[in-house]
Order: sequence, then C-alpha cells, then structure tokens
Amino acid sequence: MQYFMMNKPAGCITARTDDEGRQTVYAHVPAHFPALGHVGRLDYNTEGLLLFTDDGRLSQALLNKAFSGAPVEKVYHVKIKGIVEDGDARLARLEEPLKSGPGKTTEPARARVVERRDKTSWIELVICEGRHRQVRKLCERSGLQIRKLRRMRLGPLELGELRLRWCRPLERAEVAALYAAALADDALPDFEAIDNSAEAYRRARAALAAD
Repeated sequence: MQYFMMNKPAGCITARTDDEGRQTVYAHVPAHFPALGHVGRLDYNTEGLLLFTDDGRLSQALLNKAFSGAPVEKVYHVKIKGIVEDGDARLARLEEPLKSGPGKTTEPARARVVERRDKTSWIELVICEGRHRQVRKLCERSGLQIRKLRRMRLGPLELGELRLRWCRPLERAEVAALYAAALADDALPDFEAIDNSAEAYRRARAALAAD
C-alpha cells in the first residue's frame, strides 16, 4: 500500500475529472507520484491536508466511524471576518450538533480562538465527522463569515510545514499512527514507500515528454 498527502489549494475540486472543466487536485500531484485515490473531499475553496492512498480499508475507517468504531478527529482553522472574543456566544453555537438528516445530528464540535488580527480572527474547529460542508454550515448557522478555511489535521496526521500545492509521501510511522487511531485491531498492511527523489522526478518528466 502507498500513501501521500497534499496541501490542497483553493480553486480546485477533489475529483479525478470535472465535467465543468475546473482544475482538479490531481493537477497538483507530481509526475513521479502514483495515481492514488483521494480520501474524502475538501470543498473547491477549502485548503489543507488531503490524503491519497490505495488502502481502501483505512480510507473507509477515516471517513466512517461506524466502520472503525473509533471517531477520527478532523481539525480545521477558519479565518473569520471580525474579532471573536473567547466568551463570544457564536463559539458556543459552533459546538452544538448540526442536523444532518431526518432525525440525525452530527457529534458536538470543539471550537476555540487561536489568533486575532486587526479585522479577522482564526478559529480552530474540531469535528469527528466529515459531513458535506459541515464546517461551513456550522459557521453559517453561527453568523460567522468565512474568509479562509484550511484543514490542519486528520487524526494524528498533521499538515505541518508542507507548502501549498505540494505533496509528500507518508512515513511508515505516520501510517501506523493512522491505523492506531482508526483501526487499532488491524495489522499494518504491506507498506510501499514512494520514491520522492529528484531522479524519480526527472525520469517521470522524461517519460511524459516522450509520450
């Protein structure tokens, strides 16, 4: 099994192709990386950590707590218009469950202010599910205007200092940590490292040019 992560930019969709001709995340996958499936989706205008793998069982476990039995936290940083104080009622509103269907609600979220600037605030929002546009809907319900949305963490996997639009392979230890969080009773599958060397990149580019 192989694994890599991307710092997805805004302005592209999480899909292999798009009927409307919009750019997809695969436009940012380096030529020497394998064509792996994406785990879940980030909205067109959302940035941040996006995982790719051919490990279907891990993908299901990260996306569906009913599959793994263990909810996996997803951490987002949201840039909000205006100053949000620690005791702001809108923060408490963010944490309340959101209706996700007839008789269904999401798990409570956790929210805190992580940075304030002159005219904006950054809020950290932690959820255990990945409902369609869940973070945006929570902010809309709370009357908070989003200026930027970025996923920072998926379970134990952190975005870190990975540059926007860049990809990097996962280390074996990172995959083991994901399994410990989502599939604690499963053995780690065969791990195949991705060659991220300059030589691998040159070979891939040469092969593309020859086609």
